[in-house]
Amino acid sequence: MSQRKQNIKNLNTEKEGIVILRTLVDGFMVPDKEQRLYLYNILDVDYKKYSRSIDGVIIHVPTFEEIKSKKDFTLVEIKTTNSKSVTELPYGVFFGFTQNEEDLFKKLDNYRLCIVHTGLKKHILLTYKEYESLICNKRIQYQINFRSKD
Repeated sequence: MSQRKQNIKNLNTEKEGIVILRTLVDGFMVPDKEQRLYLYNILDVDYKKYSRSIDGVIIHVPTFEEIKSKKDFTLVEIKTTNSKSVTELPYGVFFGFTQNEEDLFKKLDNYRLCIVHTGLKKHILLTYKEYESLICNKRIQYQINFRSKD
């Protein structure tokens, strides 16, 4: 499968994961740019650097407008799987994670890695400590972008 086709497949699977989370998790939402800026400002996080390091947020107050501090929300990075060999989350899950995603995860206590099994329609939210304890293999992969032709 070409890299582009795999990226499109991953995006569609992530969208499916978002739909599942909306049904399973009270207060889950996908923030727009202004909402992300607001949340990152509360957390004193560099928006430019980490703008793509979360997929959603779980709000712990009745409405987004009522968020005043970091205890009012949890940032969520979603990874999805539909693997038949994964029968209990998070065991056996394979996914990609950027350095920025991991750095933010390590830095913030209100950030969760969310694994969604789109076939089982189940999810699990992991803390950084739980994530670290589950890793059996980790390797670095570079993403390369060539410059545009002048």
